[in-house]
Amino acid sequence: MLLVAAAVGFVAGQFDMSGHIRTVEEARHISLIEGTLRSNEMFDRTKQLQALGYVDGTIDPEGELRGVVLHDRDRAFDGVNLYNSRIRPEARIIDNFGVELHRWHYPTQEGWEHTELLPGGELLVVVNQRELLKLDRDSQLLWRIEMPTHHDLAVDSAGDIYMLTNEKWIRPEIHPEVPIIEDHIDVLDRDGNPIRRFSIFEAIRESDYGFLLSSPGQLPEQEAAEPRPHLDMLHTNHVQVFDGSLAHRSPLFRAGNLLISMRTISTIAILDPTGAEVLWAWGPTNLYRQHHPTLLDSGTILIFDNGWRRSQIVELDPLTSEVVWRYAPPTGFRSRTRGSAQRLPNGNTLITESDRGYVFEVTPEGETVWRFANPDIQENNLRIAIWRMTRLSRDQLVFLN
Repeated sequence: MLLVAAAVGFVAGQFDMSGHIRTVEEARHISLIEGTLRSNEMFDRTKQLQALGYVDGTIDPEGELRGVVLHDRDRAFDGVNLYNSRIRPEARIIDNFGVELHRWHYPTQEGWEHTELLPGGELLVVVNQRELLKLDRDSQLLWRIEMPTHHDLAVDSAGDIYMLTNEKWIRPEIHPEVPIIEDHIDVLDRDGNPIRRFSIFEAIRESDYGFLLSSPGQLPEQEAAEPRPHLDMLHTNHVQVFDGSLAHRSPLFRAGNLLISMRTISTIAILDPTGAEVLWAWGPTNLYRQHHPTLLDSGTILIFDNGWRRSQIVELDPLTSEVVWRYAPPTGFRSRTRGSAQRLPNGNTLITESDRGYVFEVTPEGETVWRFANPDIQENNLRIAIWRMTRLSRDQLVFLN
């Protein structure tokens, strides 16, 4: 991945280390200082970052743990859980005791990246960089589209699908020889027909936050046999569509606006897709390679901050830039390349420690009241990763009744 000149996570650390939340102006200043890095330093780190791939799982010294290993019935939110293992072409719904209630399975070339459950029991399936599937409740294929999908997707109230896609190509104004990975959002209707597309990269570049995309310039000479890395300018890893229920609080929350997460530049942003305009952004020097920001009913944004040495959950008021809640236990937890956090109706938070294959629920005070260990264990106690677990209330699953 590209070490942009604003890769401030390497330089300044996170706000929980210093207690100071940096402003956009401070991030810009740090970005300009870092822009003096020599080309060979940028190239070396670019190759290092490109080699930082997503892993299938983590060796677990507690490999004997399987399924639900902690359940405080009085304090855990009573619901059911949707999840899928990284390497499997299937998804499951289990209850809080770990009992399987439903399963979807459909053969694909590799495991499923993300699954999105629809009200009637249909399932949208992202097969990374390959295709998007729609299955019915009985795992019958409704349609398939070959496209460079990745990470996750969002569905609006009309049933339109907002897909993260990307394209590798040469942009001479970025670099004359090395291709960039340019992220897009493709909007499809419920039947998979294309509606529109826009470039997230262009939206950032044309915004006040374009300084985060400082050009790598001329990379050093290298041996002809050595492949040039792709420059992953943004690495967008999440999209959420606003329903407009909070629009009375701020125009930021208008129906149809999008909340996205960009891992390379450690930034979350709100976009107006009608004009591909960046309305708000936050994160550089305060987050590090974050995942899964979600707008809550309270008007705050819940974020899984992957962190440099340990992860944390941050709840931010985007109108004041105040962190109103944070889960960062002294014992620590960590997911290097994935992660998610879901605020539950009872105020608890469900956290997917993705790379390690664990999920746990904590109270507002930080007490763990439910814990799940992915029972998908390979040789040498390799516990398979879980991209995201989603807790659903039982009234959301009428199809199971």
